[in-house]
Amino acid sequence: MFKNKITLGVLSLAFGLTNAQIDSLKMRVDLRTRAELDNGAKTLIPKRKSAETTVLSRARVGIDYYYKNLEIYVSAQDARTWGETAANAGKNETFTVHEAWAKYQFSDQFALKLGKQILSYDNERLLGTLDWMMHGRSFEALKGIYTINPNSKIEAAITYNNDDNDANDLPEKEIYSISEGGEITKSLQVMHYQYTGNNKFQFSAIALNNILQNPSGTHYDMLTVGINAKKYFENIGFFGSAYYQTGKNTNAQSKSAYQFSINSDFLIHSKINIVAGTEWLSGRSYGTDSGENRSFSPLYGTNHLHNGFMDYFYFGTSHFNGFGLNDYYLKSTFKLNPDSMITGNLHAFTTNGKLGENDLGENYSSYLGTELDLVLTYKFGKVITANLGHSFMLASESMKFLKNVSEPKDLQTWTWLALKIAPNFKLK
Repeated sequence: MFKNKITLGVLSLAFGLTNAQIDSLKMRVDLRTRAELDNGAKTLIPKRKSAETTVLSRARVGIDYYYKNLEIYVSAQDARTWGETAANAGKNETFTVHEAWAKYQFSDQFALKLGKQILSYDNERLLGTLDWMMHGRSFEALKGIYTINPNSKIEAAITYNNDDNDANDLPEKEIYSISEGGEITKSLQVMHYQYTGNNKFQFSAIALNNILQNPSGTHYDMLTVGINAKKYFENIGFFGSAYYQTGKNTNAQSKSAYQFSINSDFLIHSKINIVAGTEWLSGRSYGTDSGENRSFSPLYGTNHLHNGFMDYFYFGTSHFNGFGLNDYYLKSTFKLNPDSMITGNLHAFTTNGKLGENDLGENYSSYLGTELDLVLTYKFGKVITANLGHSFMLASESMKFLKNVSEPKDLQTWTWLALKIAPNFKLK
């Protein structure tokens, strides 16, 4: 019944638009299923606790409509964990609108985009799609796009957040209480500049201001500014980033935090690629004053792309406003043939700040653990992709302290098998 409703809705929209003198009409389909065996993902699993098996899925359908200078895009999805609702449930609580926006091209240089949309920039360190999660991430926003020349453009976006619960509002203030990325963001303003050179050089700069709301109703500004750069030569490339956060966070703490990364990309062979690098995200130490916050917040970034596939850090509410993270990594890609490849990523994690002393009066080590991620990817034609992944985490005593798990298993593992079917085609 549910699938019939989706099909009927999509066909009705397509028929209606076809009779509206369309210039172009396209459809995007994204069907995903992922089975996971969790024996220590996201946090340490205690001894005597059995591994947990979960199956996740997404069914997303999008219609992209073009007419002269106007583009309209609407996508709806059902993202769920298998069995989380009864098979005969009368209501469906997993069906949502993921995107619904209109974009108008006023000139060759300037366009406006209004509605529920994805905001994703650079390597998704600060703002990303969160596409690994079945529900993904999108914002209600107004965005302006100004193309300076074929090599550079500027984008500016603004959001405004509120809830429909008037009962929690103060007499003189509207209260917003949804916390994401470790902060309660009432409004978000983004300015992004991107330049792409003709000689394999890329540069971008971003300024992101969060207007944060304390539970008392007081507002604070937290500003993040940063740059990304990338340069490739014959068989080697260099890329990195640097960010700084200042202002105050939701809890009215003074913010002074940083992130930086530097990487080298080596093309060893036409089928072998290796990246070596490090990323540092600042954090507090055990003696940091309670009125200060030195922990860099990735906010709305897609951390799954950065600090290990097992998502031990900056996932949900984990690790935000904590001791920070230093990540030293070696990533490799081996192309077996045009349709398949193997990736292997090795991470060594340490805290950026000092953890303090244990019960014996000894300082905790900054070393947290080592993670190995292995993924086999195989493509069946143009629209079907299968992935098989397996990850290991060798955690230290400091990780046990950080995750508050006194007797974890000696080896933490996570195994997953995913299938993605994503055809895109033109209706007219």
